Amino acid sequence: MTRSVRAYPFVLLLATLCLVGCLDARADARSSEDARRAHALARDLMSPYCPGRTLADCPSPDAAALRAEIRGLLRAGLDEAGVRARLEERFGDAVIGVPRGVLGWTLPGLVLLVGAGVLVFVLRRISGGADGSDPGPSDDPELDPELERELRDRGL
Repeated sequence: MTRSVRAYPFVLLLATLCLVGCLDARADARSSEDARRAHALARDLMSPYCPGRTLADCPSPDAAALRAEIRGLLRAGLDEAGVRARLEERFGDAVIGVPRGVLGWTLPGLVLLVGAGVLVFVLRRISGGADGSDPGPSDDPELDPELERELRDRGL
């Protein structure tokens, strides 16, 4: 009986260590999930410290502090929409990296299509006509024989 009484504290210590290890593993998993969510959110938000860069790409120490703040807010239980709303309230619409609404998504495509159309129109005008054909004889009938002779001399 003395043998089992001596083993009891060891078994209790081992069980406690296993329980702490399991809780720590769960905390690590939750922490890594919060870090993944924070990084995804930082990729979508524009940096208020580095114009034209996302918060995830900004090398500024202030941006690093803001990324840590985002992780802390997510760890505290705030969802992504809440974090986004809080940052919008603090920094304004400049931090929103993705367009809002249908117009924000379609306008760049429409601008590209119109630009391509204008480019095709200009290139056709420059190359000799709207249909892309040869411009044909000149308007001055006296120049036509000279042009023909020049072309024959050059072997064209």
